Amino acid sequence: MNMKTIAGLFVALLFVSSLQVNANSIANDAVIAPPVNDDCANATELTVNTNFLCGTKTSGTLVDATASTAPSGCTGTNPALPDEYKAGDDVWFKFIATATSHKISLSITGGSPTDLYLMVYNGGVTGDCSTMSAIFCSDPETPTVSSLTIGNTYFIRVFSNSTASGATTTFDVCIGTEPTLISNDECDNIEAITTLPFDRSYDATSATNSDFVTAGGCIDLNDGVWFSVLGDGGNITLTVRPSGWDAGIGVYTGACNALTCVDSKNIGGNSVVESLTFASTVGVTYMINIGHPSGSETGATGVFELSVNTSTLSIDKLVLKGFKYYPNPVNDLLKMSANEAIDEVTVYSVLGKEVRKVRQGELTTEIDLSNLSTGTYFVKAVIGNSTGTFKILKN
Repeated sequence: MNMKTIAGLFVALLFVSSLQVNANSIANDAVIAPPVNDDCANATELTVNTNFLCGTKTSGTLVDATASTAPSGCTGTNPALPDEYKAGDDVWFKFIATATSHKISLSITGGSPTDLYLMVYNGGVTGDCSTMSAIFCSDPETPTVSSLTIGNTYFIRVFSNSTASGATTTFDVCIGTEPTLISNDECDNIEAITTLPFDRSYDATSATNSDFVTAGGCIDLNDGVWFSVLGDGGNITLTVRPSGWDAGIGVYTGACNALTCVDSKNIGGNSVVESLTFASTVGVTYMINIGHPSGSETGATGVFELSVNTSTLSIDKLVLKGFKYYPNPVNDLLKMSANEAIDEVTVYSVLGKEVRKVRQGELTTEIDLSNLSTGTYFVKAVIGNSTGTFKILKN
């Protein structure tokens, strides 16, 4: 092998070695991809909700976030953060105030650390990051920020409770507004629950709390909000899951100005789940009040989830007497038979109104439903001292 060939091989080996070193260097370097809203100028815009239910949330992450240079000056807020506090990472959001106060809800969805801070800055009408001023600092993560100027842009800086980088926290953030109107604030405007099972979230923050609901045998309640449900002959279970307040449940019959107690419940304590089960009578309307449990204290109500369930309607006692009914769904005639005389059959609408009734005392009977509107109805049959209730669908 001549000298020229040896020199060429040496150069080639050096080139390959250089490539290998560069490849190892690239492989060992972490790829940093900061979130889009890593700085104030690219703050993510938030939707302002019209209540505190957080129907619209925005997801955020601190993964690969870097620290920003931002104004401090939050000393004196509740709770205060030291002016010299420096976050190892942060991300930015913004919203335009539609009221003089808004609630900021920050909920952790994964990663670590799980302790987050937030700071709020006033960016003025123009939303200028360069002239914004710090107005609020908070830990915990669900503060209400007051003294806002409607129409101004406000920035929210979210960061972890650490001066180190490398957080993997993910979270949801939403902006809430105290609702100005609650339709079922008064018993006279009660909200009827017509379909079971039922499950829905409500915001009763603005409910009137100047009146008290009293009925002998039930706990007193500081008004709140009102619902109604039609008895179907089974057991009805009410479950209330309050968020940050002490909820009580009252169940009544009668009229708004003359309530008769059926049952009430309050274990007590903020955010404690309350559940109440009562035996219903078919066709009877039950009025439900959910409010702060007091007859003298005007305690606040708030966000809650209400679930209403019923046990399966039962005709077990009638089946023992050979009771049968058909067809279901029914077009015109609902037919029934039994081994003993069927004394009475009553049909109710879902609103509890009696729409048909027959009394025959025969082993077989039928009832004409041809003129009824399409929908669901309850039927109560009586055989001797046994009663059963079932549900039918009218085509």
